[in-house]
Amino acid sequence: MAKILQKYIKFSTSELEEYAANPESCVRCVKTDLHLGMGAYGMANFKHALHELLVRTKVGIYDANVNGIVLGIKNIKVLGQTAALRADDPIMHLLINADFYVFRPVAGAVLHGVVRHISKHQISVIIYRVFNTTIRFTNKKQSREGIVMDQEIKFRIKDFNIANVMPFIEGELLLEETDPLNKTIKFEEDEEPEHTETHVELDALVELIKMEPSIEVDTPAPKKKAQKRKQTAEADKVVEKLKKIKKIKSEPV
Repeated sequence: MAKILQKYIKFSTSELEEYAANPESCVRCVKTDLHLGMGAYGMANFKHALHELLVRTKVGIYDANVNGIVLGIKNIKVLGQTAALRADDPIMHLLINADFYVFRPVAGAVLHGVVRHISKHQISVIIYRVFNTTIRFTNKKQSREGIVMDQEIKFRIKDFNIANVMPFIEGELLLEETDPLNKTIKFEEDEEPEHTETHVELDALVELIKMEPSIEVDTPAPKKKAQKRKQTAEADKVVEKLKKIKKIKSEPV
């Protein structure tokens, strides 16, 4: 079993330190003491037997003492000169101190993984060569056509449960940032309105429209010829004003 775990979970010291130095990697270095029980068979080659025992019982498994899944153990030290024994038990009880590199996923953390399986509704991504992450296609724009095998993608952790025998991690695919479709345009407040001549022309038309009903109503009355002539003169002035505006507008600037 130890050889199988070492085949997949075999990180160098530089890799573990690089992961632990990155705050977004969800890998932490925890230095702590640990109780360990080893059989008498390990006395022939104590150092090798202790390392194999740690790999077999700790690496790749969730440990409540460090609150995470152990990726690697470095700087192992045995505390004390002797081991504790019981009269009816051949197990040697050791107390060791080591640096445990622990994987602790956090909801919302952004990680990178390699695509290992593609289906119609979801993909499977491997992170740190060990942990499988399920990413579902929740957006219509996200399709598996743009994703290929062994592609490195970026995703955000949505949910996880690493205390089980088979750790469960669910992620959300992060697409590349694109320009927004709807762009807002801001206008300056100090801008002065243009086309003042158009407003003048409209005001003149409004005045002319207001005068026309009064002209039609007053025409039948024979006693108000002076008033009719006055209104007609005002209407002629408005028409002349419009002609001047059109003439100015038609001249080249």
